[in-house]
Amino acid sequence: MIDTYFRIPLLVLRLGGIPIKLQSVSIGHRIYNEVLTLCFHITVVAVIMDFVLIVEDIQESMKNVRVLMPGFAVLWLHLYLR
Repeated sequence: MIDTYFRIPLLVLRLGGIPIKLQSVSIGHRIYNEVLTLCFHITVVAVIMDFVLIVEDIQESMKNVRVLMPGFAVLWLHLYLR
């Protein structure tokens, strides 16, 4: 019953790398999920480092904050749904 009502949200979550309601996860899906997680965490660390190193330039700092806020929301969601 869940599969018929929530077909689109389940598909979106699966495309995002979150294997919900699957009997077995393929090796390709596991590799994709790990690479996606690694790339995202490296991006967050790089933006934080850029934010810390360029504190004097307010425009550059605001660009980094605009990337960090949604990034932290996505990171929290990803860790929660994993």
